[in-house]
Amino acid sequence: MKETISLSAPQEISVPVDDLWFDDGNLILQAEKSLFKIYSGLLAARSSVFRDMLAFPPPAEGNATLDGCPIVTVYDSAKDMNYFLKAVFDTSFFEPPPTPTELPIVEGVLRLSLKYDVSYLHRRALQHLLSTFPMTLSAWKNRENDRTIPPVDNTPFAAFRIARQFDLVWLLPSILYCVSSHPFEKTLDGATWGKEKEQELISLSWLDKRMCILGRQRIVMFQSRNSVSLMKSSTAPVEGCNGETCVGTRQRCADILGQWDMAGMLDYFEDNHDIWYSGFCSACRTAFKETCASECDSMWTELPEMFGLPSWEVLEDLRKKAFE
Repeated sequence: MKETISLSAPQEISVPVDDLWFDDGNLILQAEKSLFKIYSGLLAARSSVFRDMLAFPPPAEGNATLDGCPIVTVYDSAKDMNYFLKAVFDTSFFEPPPTPTELPIVEGVLRLSLKYDVSYLHRRALQHLLSTFPMTLSAWKNRENDRTIPPVDNTPFAAFRIARQFDLVWLLPSILYCVSSHPFEKTLDGATWGKEKEQELISLSWLDKRMCILGRQRIVMFQSRNSVSLMKSSTAPVEGCNGETCVGTRQRCADILGQWDMAGMLDYFEDNHDIWYSGFCSACRTAFKETCASECDSMWTELPEMFGLPSWEVLEDLRKKAFE
């Protein structure tokens, strides 16, 4: 670790960031109390904003300097600037999917890539969000294999905040479905987010709470209707059924679905594999799989409307514009 450095006044103590302190760098950026010694040419080549900023002549009184390098103060959090500069200068730090990353990194890179106009990093951040909160049912079904942001507790609430802050409406259906799969109290009272020493409470606005509550209610009603349908079908055997436990298994599957007070339909078939596979004969397994697939497709189609959002077609157009 580099030593701390006092700049201009005794109380202003700054700390060089080891990973972003290049001895032959020619520009020092200061964000809060962190110093980054970097290469101005490479930064300017990546960012039109920095290119224009660095093209301006220095003020008459001159910039503060350290070891002959000008110091430029930026009014961003040190955490965000750290992530952003690592993404710029370390090609292995923030690679596109399928390379994994973390949501705070995505958020920091997204914020500063927008502010400083680094389009390839902006698109990359959106790709990571999309891998984790997809826009198609097939991508949802492969989500656990394809997602690049790990399922840390309360990730959907943090992602919801990001989608709101950056107007990423097209991500909201799958994010809100995930929110609806969490205990109801988190929507009402807030959800904790972050590492233990940095935890914060994410509280939703009243309008967002209303959106979540109404959407969750519609999802639960959809699942309840499916539960009733399964119960009715338990008395009408599937053609070709030759299993003694099929009727009871169908009733058990209906009971599980009907008891949920949170979202679960989209993963219902996969999550209850042990029950239906062992309890159904071959014909009933096929029929149950087809029923679940059809109902998942219906729910996915209706999902944006459940939360009062535009159709998938409109959201897809918004996504395309975001990636331009």
